[in-house]
This record gives sequence, C-alpha cells and structure tokens, in this order.
Amino acid sequence: MKGPNERRKIRESYMKPTSIAVATAFAAMLVGSAQAQFLDPAYHNLERLEPLVLGSEDNDFHMEPREYHLKVGQGYRWMMQAESDFEYGVVAPEFFRNIWIRKVEVGDVEIKTPSLDEIEFEDEGEAELFFVTIRPGSYEFGVRGMQERGMVGTIIVE
Repeated sequence: MKGPNERRKIRESYMKPTSIAVATAFAAMLVGSAQAQFLDPAYHNLERLEPLVLGSEDNDFHMEPREYHLKVGQGYRWMMQAESDFEYGVVAPEFFRNIWIRKVEVGDVEIKTPSLDEIEFEDEGEAELFFVTIRPGSYEFGVRGMQERGMVGTIIVE
C-alpha cells in the first residue's frame, strides 16, 4: 500500500499537466476572442452595396435600385446619392430599427448615432451608411412623401 506522501506526489504529477492544459485553453480563448473582435463585421470585410441613386438629369423621381438582398450578420456600406437639387428624405423605419448602425459619413464628417429616422438631402450630395444587419426580414424603404410616385423599394435580409 502507498503512503500519503507517495499518493500526494502522484496527484501532483497529474495536476501539473492538467493545469497547463487549462491555462493553454484559457489563453486560446482570449486570443480567439481578440481575433473575433479584430474581425468585427462592422469594421472588416464590409460589403459595398450598389449605390442608391435619387433623381437624374431629366427625372427628379428616378430611384435605382429598388431592391437589395442582404445577409444577417454581414457588415455593409450603403452609398446614397442625390443627383438633382430636389429634396429627398430617405426613410426606412423598420430597417433602421433592425440594423446596428456604426456611422454615417457625409463628406469629411462622421456621424455616430444609435438610430436613424431619415437621411435627408436638400441638394445634390452623398451620404454613406455603415451598418451590420441583425434581423432577417423584408423592409420597405423610400423617399418620404414620394412613394406614390414610385420612389419606394425593398431590402430583404436573409
């Protein structure tokens, strides 16, 4: 029969490799979470959507494209361009409530906001929305007050 000192030495011999394995696994988790943060979809691998063009030289009520297909969890950049001096207010209330908005860029200005009601153009110009989709669904977007003139579209998030 083995004495208490001998049993203690056997336990310690098993504990050392186990402790090393636990410490290694913990370190791997930390490194993995750091890499996950590094590859945040709001900052990396952003997919550029086809720009939303509002108006044209001969038609203030032109809007193209009218449909977008997106993936849940993907980061996107969505450029909106007003091509005429007509006033356009881009609205997408349900869509804006179901995305994580990183920022809106207008010229050299970055606007960081948790929510949006509307992106309004009072003249020709561009604004770019940076966001991550968080919920699947079909969402309507359009130009405030101009939906009956055909300035309406759909964003489908799968």
